[in-house]
Amino acid sequence: MVNFLGLDYWTKVEGIANGDEEFKIKSRAFVASFTFNVTDSSVLPAIYMKFDDGKVTEVRELAEGERTDFTLEGPYDIWIQVNKGEIEGANAIMTRQLQFKGNMSEIIRYSKAFLRLFQVMQQVPVEY
Repeated sequence: MVNFLGLDYWTKVEGIANGDEEFKIKSRAFVASFTFNVTDSSVLPAIYMKFDDGKVTEVRELAEGERTDFTLEGPYDIWIQVNKGEIEGANAIMTRQLQFKGNMSEIIRYSKAFLRLFQVMQQVPVEY
């Protein structure tokens, strides 16, 4: 088990996503960088994730002052509820429980890929 939303967690997400045919198909042609952030934790780092044509190609801590194409962030308890399936990821974004920043039309185009990513995230055994 890994700590939920820590760097080790995101590395596991990368491995599962890259082995997931459904994710590969749904994220084909998507090339962008993403920040995933917990807004109410000074312990959990903001995470940089790079997507490139159906694969996650890089996962690391976001560098100080670094910007990405998209950001998804919110309180730890909301992330937990999404991961446990108590709140759907799309609903958390639509109700602004998780804040999305970036080109909305592009993310809508790849919404199925990110809904699949939320499902992939749930496959990692975690400690909350």
